[in-house]
Amino acid sequence: MSNPENHTFYKLYGFPIAHSASPSFHNYMFNQLGGNKDYSLYSTSKVIPEMLEEIQNSNFGGSSITMPIKTAIIPYLDGISPESEASGAVNTIVKVPSPNGPKLIGTNTDILGIQNALLNQLGSQHPRISISPQASYPEGAGAGAVFGGGATTRSAIYAFRKLGLHPIYLVNRAADEVKAVQDAYPELFQKGSLIHVDHPDKVEDLLARPNSPRIFMIVGAIPAMPPVTRAERVVYTVASALFTLPYHPPAIDVLPRNSLPIPIKRLFLEMAYKPRITPMLKVAMAHGWDGIDGTNAVVEQGFAQQRMWLRGDASVEVGSDPAILSSFIEQKARLLVAKMEDVIVKEAEADKAASVEPAPIPKKY
Repeated sequence: MSNPENHTFYKLYGFPIAHSASPSFHNYMFNQLGGNKDYSLYSTSKVIPEMLEEIQNSNFGGSSITMPIKTAIIPYLDGISPESEASGAVNTIVKVPSPNGPKLIGTNTDILGIQNALLNQLGSQHPRISISPQASYPEGAGAGAVFGGGATTRSAIYAFRKLGLHPIYLVNRAADEVKAVQDAYPELFQKGSLIHVDHPDKVEDLLARPNSPRIFMIVGAIPAMPPVTRAERVVYTVASALFTLPYHPPAIDVLPRNSLPIPIKRLFLEMAYKPRITPMLKVAMAHGWDGIDGTNAVVEQGFAQQRMWLRGDASVEVGSDPAILSSFIEQKARLLVAKMEDVIVKEAEADKAASVEPAPIPKKY
């Protein structure tokens, strides 16, 4: 089942967003798929009445949501996915048919962007193996680490859980950000599966011993700026300690049928992508990690959005289904993004919410 053709307009809501390449990507996809659909920008720092009128319009097909309203939008929706529930963020609204009329469901395709970017790169290391989006590692095979503390960090942790990586190490020097992540995943924190690392000595104690967990994948979710403050420098120092850990692919004689293959080179996905080769990505690759720039995750989460909008279904199964969009169209879209230059913002971006009060939160909240 697909969305009706009268669902013609799609938008990105957030602020600032004038620099976004999303319209170029999504309008290219709409043109390739056919149909009278258009994707544009709506600059707003709050959820305001005019925005709600748009998403409740019969011609509304779906939207992207970015900062600073990824959490603020939740009370105004008819429901959210388990991925948004866990990460506390919505970056996509899907118009889902129901017997009582369409429902606006929020989900978080950043999780699928991270997961599928990592799986694609893992697949390139193992070209003879067909990797399913539902595959994962058996317990105890390998661990993961995340640099950061915001919504993207929470998305990366959720993706690592789906991939079966355990434990997950969190590199961050800001106590409030660490607590927010721990509060988002209390069961992981309480079981010792989410471990805070704030000093290189902890890397030695936890990960440099013969029986220590082997880190297979790291996601970087910090700004792409050279470190300046002491706290920022410490994060790079801890990161370097992780990147320099010796690695020999573990010999696991028998893997379950649905298991992911063991990385030949450990994977580092850098979520920042301006510049595409960030300082942290340079450090990782210099130490022999298989580096993935952030545009790969952006493309994969964009494909997930397109699949969900097309089917009117916010599930991860639909968001990860490679059969919904043709491989030919996907490959052309990847080439488009690879060649795309940064959007140059020539005029000051106006915030539509600058002099407007947020929309009243529905009574159910």
